Amino acid sequence: MSTNRLKGIFGVAAMLLAGCVVCERAVGEQWKPIGNRKARVVHWGIIHNHSRGKWDAVLKLTNDFEMVGWVDDRASTAMRMAEPSLKGYTNYPCFTPQQVFDEVKPDLIVIECSNSELVGVATEIARHGIPMHMDKPLGTDQAGFAKMSRICERLGVPLQIGYMFRSNAAINKMVEIAKSGALGEIYSVEADLDHSYGYPKYPEYASFYPGGTAYLLACHVIEWAMPIFNDALPAKTYSILKAAPGDPEDALTHSLTILEYPRANVVIRVCSRGTQPCRHIRIDGTNGSMALEPIEDFRTVKHTTGLNEGLARVDKLEVKMYLKVVNDAAKAAGYHTGINRISFPVPTDRYAGQLQELACIIRGEIPNPPGLYEHDLLVHKVSLDACNLPTVDLSEIR
Repeated sequence: MSTNRLKGIFGVAAMLLAGCVVCERAVGEQWKPIGNRKARVVHWGIIHNHSRGKWDAVLKLTNDFEMVGWVDDRASTAMRMAEPSLKGYTNYPCFTPQQVFDEVKPDLIVIECSNSELVGVATEIARHGIPMHMDKPLGTDQAGFAKMSRICERLGVPLQIGYMFRSNAAINKMVEIAKSGALGEIYSVEADLDHSYGYPKYPEYASFYPGGTAYLLACHVIEWAMPIFNDALPAKTYSILKAAPGDPEDALTHSLTILEYPRANVVIRVCSRGTQPCRHIRIDGTNGSMALEPIEDFRTVKHTTGLNEGLARVDKLEVKMYLKVVNDAAKAAGYHTGINRISFPVPTDRYAGQLQELACIIRGEIPNPPGLYEHDLLVHKVSLDACNLPTVDLSEIR
């Protein structure tokens, strides 16, 4: 993608925020929890594909949040997959960015503007010291996201990135088992994030971003796979990019991403002509293997172009694990030789668990995880590597 095109993309965010006063909190003025009350929420933007899901999740969590209004970003010229419906949003006040900062002063802002405008909007919010739930991907400017994140870290502002599997109990259990040593030394992680939504515009939409489907989706796997290797950076990360069957020859709608570790590989497949209900994960180690399919009930995902009709109901999520022998880690967890099945109830909402955790942080009931800032920076770096984009050592970014 040309430099001029990138400037055009990120210039939209600057236009959206025109007139807003850039005023990072005074030195020493740290963010403080709000105490035992509901967090007042502003929903910033409705263009993002996950906007409706986040909006409904906030409204569902009536003990945690009070929705006070939203910011309309439909005038943006940024790339989007579809025009959002206004249903539900117009029942609440619509604010300008200036009103949000000067008058409303919410406890939390949920950022659901276009992918290319997320970092610009988040940077302004960070300077005002307001906690955020920020959707992804996090832009192609590594320094831009890093600088925004470091503002939040300096002021102690909670920053939650909307990686969609962070509150998936089955996936979290798989990561826990892999890290425990029950499977022995991990040598392979495979994940499938195929889908079939967004057509006929999807080839144009995905190809607008460097990396295409790798840019839009691989980050969701990178985010939970890296902790298996203690957040170590892969020796090499890259993607094979091509067009999905039936798409224009130059479309970036079919990607194979590889993270190479010294004795392990992480492989992420995304094809936009696939079947999202059959998304699956497999993790292999020297003492056994485990798999999860499906990874969620896709009927509950309120995607702008989700095409949820006709999908089968998922009654439970089940991790199927085979162990060669019962080593110390497996024994401590109560697993046995052969097939082990670990079942989880299917969440009724993909995003509610993550937002509920953020509510607890904002109230001060649990600490703002200090290691999360660094983790998200590492994930972003590897996600850009996966798009075959140049990246730098994070220590070089101030």
